[in-house]
Amino acid sequence: MTLVDGKSHGLAKALTIRLVGMDEHTHVRHLHTKSMENQSADSLTDTEIQAFIAFVRSSDYSDILKEENLYGAFTEGQLIGTASWQVNGDDGQMARISSVFVDPMFLRLGIGERLLTEVEARAFQSGFNQLSMSTTLNAVAFFEKAGYQVASRGVKALGTSCLLPVAFLRKSVPRLARAPAPAKAPPPVAEPAKP
Repeated sequence: MTLVDGKSHGLAKALTIRLVGMDEHTHVRHLHTKSMENQSADSLTDTEIQAFIAFVRSSDYSDILKEENLYGAFTEGQLIGTASWQVNGDDGQMARISSVFVDPMFLRLGIGERLLTEVEARAFQSGFNQLSMSTTLNAVAFFEKAGYQVASRGVKALGTSCLLPVAFLRKSVPRLARAPAPAKAPPPVAEPAKP
């Protein structure tokens, strides 16, 4: 038994979270395809899912993966989840979270939470306190539970032939403020002498 987020689960070995190498992108593509097919049927049409799968198989997807700081969750050497972060925009104020996928066989074990926590921590350590992301509508509740708020809903274009209905979410975490200097104790008040 392995403890994931303090819960006991039947994973045979400890979960390892680490950067995903380029030589593992085939496994990433398989995971993302499998996850989208199994978890988005209630929020996407078959045509939208097939368009996403075609995009994942394209060279454009490889370029996206190379740009991300992509982390994977592994158990017994098997990739069972991913999440990534990268700088969003030119102002350097916001990081974008993406590629949060968990193998359908490993859902509800805290793996998505661990991956999300990992990439958020990496973004925070790099100086970002504002995060943004887009997600298919089936995953909105997961991200709201993690403190994200829906900013808007719309359509995200992935390549030229993949348009997905999504929610755009944001999360802000206050930068740690410098602790104020402790207040000095007032000088003791002398009591008047008694006659």
